[in-house]
Amino acid sequence: MAIVETFHLQLGYTVFVGSIQSSNRIVKNTKAKIFIDGNFFQTIEISGEFLTNIKHPQGYRAISTTDKVDIDSVFVKQYFCELKEI
Repeated sequence: MAIVETFHLQLGYTVFVGSIQSSNRIVKNTKAKIFIDGNFFQTIEISGEFLTNIKHPQGYRAISTTDKVDIDSVFVKQYFCELKEI
């Protein structure tokens, strides 16, 4: 996933929004690595995918984790951030 937006929710979730190129399946209960400008940053446990009844016009999807991640919305607009399933 190429991350284009990040949200930190009060319930303890971090949500990554972006495009997933290789799959139409729902993402859940897996591990993933975060890369920043091609460099490994952190491994996280994916809790699942936030599903809505409306498709995003650009095909973006939302993946969540309860792991602590120090990446915010400003950061993902300054650097190329990716999430790769392990």
